Parts: sequence; structure tokens; C-alpha cells
Amino acid sequence: MSSLSITLSLIQKPTLFGLSCFFVTFGLTGCILNIFLFSQKQFRTTSCCKYFFFASIAMLFNLLMYSIPAIYGYFYANPITYNVPFCKCRAYVIHVMSIIFRFLLCAASFDRFALSSSNARLRQMSNVKFAYPVIALIIIILPLIHIYMLVFYNIKSNNCYNSLDTIGITIANIYSLCNTSILPLTLMTIFSVGIRKNLAEKQKRRQDVLNPSARIDQTKQIQLKRDQQVLKMLFSQIIAFVIVTLPYMIYSTNNIVSPYIQNKSSDQIAIENFIAGISGGFSYVFPAISFYLYTLTSSMFRKELWRMLRSTFCWSQNHRIEPIITTTNRTHQTNL
Repeated sequence: MSSLSITLSLIQKPTLFGLSCFFVTFGLTGCILNIFLFSQKQFRTTSCCKYFFFASIAMLFNLLMYSIPAIYGYFYANPITYNVPFCKCRAYVIHVMSIIFRFLLCAASFDRFALSSSNARLRQMSNVKFAYPVIALIIIILPLIHIYMLVFYNIKSNNCYNSLDTIGITIANIYSLCNTSILPLTLMTIFSVGIRKNLAEKQKRRQDVLNPSARIDQTKQIQLKRDQQVLKMLFSQIIAFVIVTLPYMIYSTNNIVSPYIQNKSSDQIAIENFIAGISGGFSYVFPAISFYLYTLTSSMFRKELWRMLRSTFCWSQNHRIEPIITTTNRTHQTNL
């Protein structure tokens, strides 16, 4: 093993351990709070929040399956280096969950696009009844499509890897790149541009139709404000997703070409492994920060979070065990 390989290994291991600790401490906490918040009454009636709710569950499993083995492997032998069934299951769950939450965010983008559209039929797709079948299709179909991972993943030289031949790995890498990066980014960008365009057209129509003194009834005003808040939350997710995904997308593109490069030096292999580990670790930053993005961009989300925490604290205060003072004790104390 070259000196460069040893140096990069010494940098990579504590870096990934630190990231994993961050994911467990802040990421898992954030995902759990997301799940509780999006199950509240205020969010249950908004179809986009249904996608956020199930995406948060997928993010939670995604972070769990990456972080816990990484933390355990820092102190002991990592199970993915010797346990074949665990290697297969971990690779499968991580990949499937990452694709599920990406496509749920794409569905949320389409939901807001449909809601902002002037087409009545398209607007009908932006409701909770339509959201449930879409979520069910994503959750059922995507795991079935990627079931091949349970067959072809194996352990070699203490690494959990895809055991297909070179052509098979290339096809799998291209397919993975499209599913995890290119397709979600393309769909989110298209729907985001469409939303901005629809909102601009809607604003223009309002200015043409309504006079300055026209008033919107209170119910519509509350719903409009809620939709604007959800839209802010969605845009913050899309921007963060683009920023976090681009480095891993670049690495994945290089990963497609890499198997065909012959006569690699040990230093070159070490550098590629280092980049693979670090870029892979940082790709989990997005699910780890989703809760904090919601909190920063939405006042409605912050108010609901505060209300939930306050009600939980008040409940615990009201249910404390108090000492019982009997009448006999009180009489005895009075006589004294």
C-alpha cells in the first residue's frame, strides 16, 4: 500500500465517521420531526405535504442504513466487509430509499405545478386523493425494479460491490445516474420553471380582472398563504438537492468511464476510492438537512413546530406525579 493510499485512508475514515455522527444527531432527529409535523392536521389537507411526509420516512431509512454501520465500522469490523446478506440488504435499501424520496419530491413539484395551472383538469390532480395512488405506485414499483441488487451485490476484498461484468456494471451505473440525478433534476427543473410561469400568468390575470378594492375572502386568503409557504419549502428542497447532487453526479459520470481505463497506478486507484467514499458520504447531506430547510423557509412550519413542542411540554408538565396528602396527615399536622 502506497503512502498516498494510507494518507487518504486516514483522512477518509474520520471524515465519514464525523458525517455519520452528524447524520444520526441532526439528520435522524430532523426526519422524525418532519414525520410528526407533516402528520399534523394543518398539513394533512395539503397534497404536497403528503409527498413530504413519505419522503421524510424514506430519508429516515436512508440515513439509518448509511450512518449506523459507518459508526459501528469506525470502532469494529464493518459488517458490509464480511456479511454478504447484510451487504446486499444495505446496498438495496439505501439505493431504493434514495430513489423513492427523489421521485416523491418530483411528484411534489408536479403537484404544485398542477395547482398553479390554469387548466382545470390539471388542477384536479393537486389533491390528497390523487396523491395517495401516486405515492403507492412509487413505493411499490421502484423497489421491484431494483430487486436485481439483492442478487448481484457481493463482497470482494472487503468491499461490498456490484459483481456484474464490465458491461453490466456500465449499464447499471448509467441507469443509476439517470434515476438518482439526471431524471429527478430534469423533472424538478421543468416543474419549477412551469410553476414560475403559471404564477406570473395568474398574477397578471388577477391584475386585469380585479380592481384594487376587491377583497379575497378569509378562507381563500389562508389557503393562498398556506400554498405560498409550501411552495417556498419545495423550492428550498429543489435548490439544496441540485447543490448536493451535482458533485456526486460528476463522480458518477466518471465512474461510468473508469472501468475501461487500463493500467491504473495504485495512487490513481486510491484517489478514485477516496473520491467515491467522500462524494458518497456528502450525498446524504440533503436528507439530513431537509427539516432545517423547512424551518428556515416557512413561518407556518416554524409555528406548527413550536405549537407541537409546546403542547408536548405542557402535557408532560400536567402529567407529573404529585405526592398525595391524606386527610389524616393534614389533621395530624394541624394538631401539632
